[in-house]
Amino acid sequence: MGNSFQNLSTGAALIKNVYRGGLIDLLNEQMAVYRAAEKMKDQYSGNQVIRALRTGRNQGIGAIADGGTLPKIGNTVNVNATITPKFNYLRFGITAGMIKASQNDEGSFVRGFANELKMGFNDLKTDVNRQLCFDGSGTLALVNTAATASNSLVIKGRSTGEPALKYADVSLSFDLVRSGSVIQSGITVTAISGTASAATATLTLDQPVTANVGDALIRTNSLNSEIQGLFYALDGGTTTVYGVDRTKALAYQGNVSDVSTAQSTTLSLSIMQSIYNESLRRGNIGTVNAAFTDFGSLAMYQKLLTPDKRYVNSTSGDGTFGKKDKFYLEFMGIPVVPEKDMPVKFAFLPAEVLKWYILSELEVAEETGSQYIAQSDVDSFESRIRFFGNLFNEQPAACSVLQGYTSP
Repeated sequence: MGNSFQNLSTGAALIKNVYRGGLIDLLNEQMAVYRAAEKMKDQYSGNQVIRALRTGRNQGIGAIADGGTLPKIGNTVNVNATITPKFNYLRFGITAGMIKASQNDEGSFVRGFANELKMGFNDLKTDVNRQLCFDGSGTLALVNTAATASNSLVIKGRSTGEPALKYADVSLSFDLVRSGSVIQSGITVTAISGTASAATATLTLDQPVTANVGDALIRTNSLNSEIQGLFYALDGGTTTVYGVDRTKALAYQGNVSDVSTAQSTTLSLSIMQSIYNESLRRGNIGTVNAAFTDFGSLAMYQKLLTPDKRYVNSTSGDGTFGKKDKFYLEFMGIPVVPEKDMPVKFAFLPAEVLKWYILSELEVAEETGSQYIAQSDVDSFESRIRFFGNLFNEQPAACSVLQGYTSP
């Protein structure tokens, strides 16, 4: 008869599991644009914010002969910009049993409710940062391959160069949007197939969908309700934004250079300098002190600086620096700050032109006197975290955006 040794399998009942440390958060919580926007917060109460803008000069000007006819009387042109709040929420729920089971270190790594609350603040703040870095459309990804009554959907990034799964994950509830209208709502992702950096990925859905190439995925019920971020007014367009008709207000048009159709599309210092100069030529600030870009574009810029790589250690510029040991590449003496939620663009701006009008700070709803909202039919509780506010660009003409380039 052979030997019988006690091993980890047969002796499993005798061996303890050893748990070390607390919960490790694997998700990126770095939010450069959010931190910069916090420097320009303006708390208000009321329905909405109205800002008066001078958009046109008095044209009652003319050089005449001695004794000649005077120019026609003119006037300056002024318009009102209307900034309406956007209402962002995060909800979570927890049972009474989970609250009791996780009330001390013996029973849990972290307290159940406290952990959901802390992570909820991070998650909502991160999503607000995503909105600040885009155009208010709410687009998370685009349909890459048409689908007909299929529970599988192939997607791509929301813009060229972005990974497909940058904002899509399991349990995401989204609407399909085509030409500004919702065509199917309340779709939930049940599984994903693809790597974190892949250009395309496949979503498995809880219901069949019919979609065209280019249809947008947005969070359920979020169409036209997200914060109007950096590229809402800096889109290079002439549509009406904040109630300002940009076809009649040239001074409220931003500076956007899309080199995707140019003879040379590769990123170069001269291309960057050219669009940067537009901020100085058209803006009424006289300076640019902030530059944001994505990590891929930062790598392209690094290539340009290989012979003469320059770093800046600064506590000023984009309003985000608080540690002396933070180093950034510089362009024209200003820090070039990489931001995880930026599309493939360079944005140059005077940080002070951004105003973050806040109706309600990031907070827990507790008007009933408690953070716990008791449910009627079960011994469980809901909690809500919310943020009400919107971003406003006082001077798009003082800002510049470079896009459509390829790696040098």
